[in-house]
Amino acid sequence: MSRYPHTLSVVVPCYNEAANIPALISTLAKVLGEVERLQYEIILVDDGSTDDTFNALKSLRDTNPRVSWIRFVRNFGKEAALLAGMKSARGDGVVTMDADLQHPPELLPEMIAKWKEGHDIVQTVRLGRPTVTSSLWGQCFYLLLNWMSDVPLADGTADYRLISRRALDVLLALPENMKFLRGMVAWLGFPSVSITFTAPNRHAGKTTYNVRSLTGLATDAIVTLTSKPLNLALYIAGFTLLIAVLYGAFVLFAFSRGLVLVKGWTSTILLILFLGTANLFCTGVLGLYLRAVLAETRRRPNYVISDCAPASIPIRPWSIPAEQVANSSPVGVALDDQHSSSLVQQKERK
Repeated sequence: MSRYPHTLSVVVPCYNEAANIPALISTLAKVLGEVERLQYEIILVDDGSTDDTFNALKSLRDTNPRVSWIRFVRNFGKEAALLAGMKSARGDGVVTMDADLQHPPELLPEMIAKWKEGHDIVQTVRLGRPTVTSSLWGQCFYLLLNWMSDVPLADGTADYRLISRRALDVLLALPENMKFLRGMVAWLGFPSVSITFTAPNRHAGKTTYNVRSLTGLATDAIVTLTSKPLNLALYIAGFTLLIAVLYGAFVLFAFSRGLVLVKGWTSTILLILFLGTANLFCTGVLGLYLRAVLAETRRRPNYVISDCAPASIPIRPWSIPAEQVANSSPVGVALDDQHSSSLVQQKERK
């Protein structure tokens, strides 16, 4: 065990979670406060909320010196909020979790223990889903993703995880602009362990995920992690070509035998529909990957920060005396790497 206490950053993306955040912070403070030799910070990322979330973040920072917040100019999505929080995290380990308390904070001591044992990634896997529809959707998604991808993901893999500093540095250094974090964390290949949990009901409010957002997430996951759909398009094209060759051979055979073919619309329409569907499918797959290429070529930032505020008592490297840290230069939270190079800097309070 290290002679110095460990430092931990907890990153929480927030979108219209004003009713959940106070209870989450209270629970986190209680749970993490009972872990020995641990200094921690809590980074709350407001992903363009339209309710009172931002005021709740400011109020919590005023009362809890370990809380910091980042505010986006608009909603950029959960993946972008996670990235922003992880880029500003300063802990030896970084936890990502949801704000609705369906990722139980009581699981953190076990996750931290696994991390201290030497696991760079402590991944949680959710058992069961709240509705039959979401359960079937999740099973189909993971079945399709695991069939196409070389990176296996267990059904129920959640964004609730603990990742070490060295693994996080590699993750953030990946050049892709489109990031499906669940898959990319698994792709890293660092020593990992899984912990299962049963999610309780939301503390308050309703989920903002719908079929459209889940479909978009699934599409990004497949495009990000695998190129097999391109191969599938080739297979379909080859299959239709084979059918065309066989049908042509049948027509030649019929003419050579003097057979009169029945003239009708059925076979013609079916053939046109089949070939048209195959063509549109292949074109659609190419379009998805061209969209990904376009996004990478543009190099637009994943998010734009409107404002931010660091924790009043930030965590620090334990080999540096506290007095030296207190009198050091201001702490800044940088905008995205592809963004403006300016820093939003604020003085730390002693």
